Amino acid sequence: DLSDDDDADAETPGEARRNDNPFTNLSKEIDYKVFTTAFDETVGAEDLCEEEELDRLRAFLDKQLANLSGVVGRLANRLQRRLMAQQNRSWDFDLEEGYLDPARLVRVVIDPMQPLSFKQERDTKFRDTVVTLVLDNSGSMRGRPITVAATCADILARTLERCGVSVEILGFTTRAWKGGQAREKWLKEGKPPNPGRLNDLRHIIYKSADHPWRRARRNLGLMMREGLLKENIDGEALLWAHNRLIARPEQRKILMMISDGAPVDDSTLSVNPGNYLERHLRAVIELIETRSPVELLAIGIGHDVTRYYRRAVTIVDAEELAGAMTEQLASLFGEESTRNTGRGGMRRAG
Repeated sequence: DLSDDDDADAETPGEARRNDNPFTNLSKEIDYKVFTTAFDETVGAEDLCEEEELDRLRAFLDKQLANLSGVVGRLANRLQRRLMAQQNRSWDFDLEEGYLDPARLVRVVIDPMQPLSFKQERDTKFRDTVVTLVLDNSGSMRGRPITVAATCADILARTLERCGVSVEILGFTTRAWKGGQAREKWLKEGKPPNPGRLNDLRHIIYKSADHPWRRARRNLGLMMREGLLKENIDGEALLWAHNRLIARPEQRKILMMISDGAPVDDSTLSVNPGNYLERHLRAVIELIETRSPVELLAIGIGHDVTRYYRRAVTIVDAEELAGAMTEQLASLFGEESTRNTGRGGMRRAG
């Protein structure tokens, strides 16, 4: 006869095989629903625009930001130097193969019977890292904010790629103002009460983590397209970006949200409580910060995001975005390097 304790032990292997996505039962925990997903779309930037127009928009973006590119470039180079310095700082000594260690040659001179000593550079954690940049593509970002955001994402993606860090660039907005086809369907069905989210989402993939920067560079010009930027439903966009990130094979996952305001969708808020989208955003953030291995940080442009995110910074002017992004990423990698050094010291002491 097996005891209750034995039964519990027997279930342990099954526990280990569970999906590591912490949001499997999300719908049961968050009071949020969607009227219909039939008209939502997740689309690559190249599928929303002809190649010739993408080239024109990218050229326009480069022309607008000729001066800013130099500033962002210097910050990105500073970030790269910090990351490369961390990469080259860690070595293993007294190995049987690798690079000859000149510091140990004195032992061979004193005692020719001593074996040669070799050293090998140790791979650092952040080499196995993926960073996702999620850009708010709402109408309030129109003008200088979206232009600066596109350029910063472009240059940071190039910089991190040089350091061996995979980068994904995503954008989120809606397909229409004030509800689109979802609202039309709701009206035809007699306006059922409490419909939940009532608009057509548009999630845009500007650069996937598996594509090199040179192949995705022109896609960022799409943000300059007239009529692209509409409304923003941040909670679902954050969840979408998180689920893409959690499926990646890299050991370390970093998610950076860049937004200039709280979630706003007139169609949804007109038939639900006024804090409906904000409440959902807070719930998604809490789940990511408390249950997920993804490291979440946010930058608010003229909007206090510190009331939503534990790790966040608010900037007053879009011109400050480049510095904020590089400093936030550099501090994250710096913390990882410090933790790795501390853990290594503890192992040696044991």
